[in-house]
Amino acid sequence: MKYVTEGYEPRQILQYFEDIARIPRESGNEAAVAQYLYDWGKNLGLYVWKDEYNNVVIRKPASPGCEDLPYIMLQGHTDIVAVKLPESHHNFDTDPLPLYVKDGILRSNGTTLGADNGNAVAYMMGILSDNSLVHPPVECVFTSGEEIGLQGANKLTADAIVSKRMINMDAGGEDQSVTTVGCAGGLEQKMRQKPIWQPAKGNFVSIFIHGLQGGHSAGAIDKGRGNAGKLIARILNHVSLKTKVVVSTINGGTKQNAIMSDVKAVVSVEDLDVALKAIEKTVADIKEELRVTDPGFVCEFGPCDAPEKMLDDVQSKKLIQFVLAIPEGVRDMSFEIKGHVLNSNNLAAVQVWDDEIMVWTLGRSGDDTRQDAMGEEIRSLADVFGYDVEIGANFYGWKYNPNSKMREIHSKLFKERFDIDIHVEATHGGLECGVFWALQPEMDIICFGPVGGGAHTPEEWLDIKSFGEIYEYLKYFLEQLTKM
Repeated sequence: MKYVTEGYEPRQILQYFEDIARIPRESGNEAAVAQYLYDWGKNLGLYVWKDEYNNVVIRKPASPGCEDLPYIMLQGHTDIVAVKLPESHHNFDTDPLPLYVKDGILRSNGTTLGADNGNAVAYMMGILSDNSLVHPPVECVFTSGEEIGLQGANKLTADAIVSKRMINMDAGGEDQSVTTVGCAGGLEQKMRQKPIWQPAKGNFVSIFIHGLQGGHSAGAIDKGRGNAGKLIARILNHVSLKTKVVVSTINGGTKQNAIMSDVKAVVSVEDLDVALKAIEKTVADIKEELRVTDPGFVCEFGPCDAPEKMLDDVQSKKLIQFVLAIPEGVRDMSFEIKGHVLNSNNLAAVQVWDDEIMVWTLGRSGDDTRQDAMGEEIRSLADVFGYDVEIGANFYGWKYNPNSKMREIHSKLFKERFDIDIHVEATHGGLECGVFWALQPEMDIICFGPVGGGAHTPEEWLDIKSFGEIYEYLKYFLEQLTKM
């Protein structure tokens, strides 16, 4: 079997990364990779457990002389965010990821790379398969559905795990010294309403917003980037102040944790010339506002053929107003951690289908009570506009532990290994650390990973040199634990 990482180190661990990249594993489609890991662990003669949610636990006994030490958990998720460029023909249900290496950087051609969180999966496979290592008993936990609300982890029960110490490896960024010490919770809400249709009439205009950067709704929420759903609502609302507007369709957004980067709409307008001028004016305003944060913003618009139907006048107006009113972006900054986002809300999707109108949001907060309050605010807004609310993923965060022994050990060992201090950060993203902390309140957790970037986008990348350095550090960390 040919590997694109041939000639790079650590050879076996990179090959494990490529092996799982050949298995389709979009969130919700982890059965094949879970079975692969289950069979792989069985073939090694290890304890293996798999549940109906495609979570997999593999335990490896301690190296000789370390049998009396407590377990340590290594943890990461198997699923990936499946995003591709518009021109890509990749099928995430069937095709292996098209990996390639350039200048020591691993990427995927036109699709997400899956380093989020293939790094952790490959690292765990390396630790489990190498019998030359010195380490305490190891419990490797491979979870499913992380990218769609920590679904797999939330299905685990306390008796499924034995560890009280944990290394989560769902991390990475521009600096491998970054150590995550806390994370936000999340609340997913889908607001639905049955469409009321009427025959199409009037002059019709198509609007296509694209070229926005989008990005992860945690890591990029404070970058000032445009949200296509909010922008289309703003444009349509401005037009409605000049002439009558009725929505036929709006279609934008597919992932609850991605900032909406494109949207298409078809609307009926009473006065075509007035509408086009109003759109042109608003688009020019938006382009100026986003010149720094979203210089690629494009809005294509113009007359189009009439569709078969359009929404009821009143329902259409309320849809535009509802989307316009939904809070989006950063809500509060932390007063405890400088530069850290405390609360945010992402307008993830707006969809008008034949049988349903759906508006989708994902709120995040590092404060559980604020998260609850923000959810109530949006549900109240939905009630005013006549939308039913379905609560999806709902998980709380992982709070900073000032007395973490694991962090103390990590700080000491990282300094020894790399001669630099760790950089402690909290993330506005949701991590499974919060779920495991809730399962085992005594759990002592650290979180680190290699250098990489572009998560949840087709520009995702992984620095191979750092990938190797962090794996060697992980082995060193485990060995040093046997001496403490």
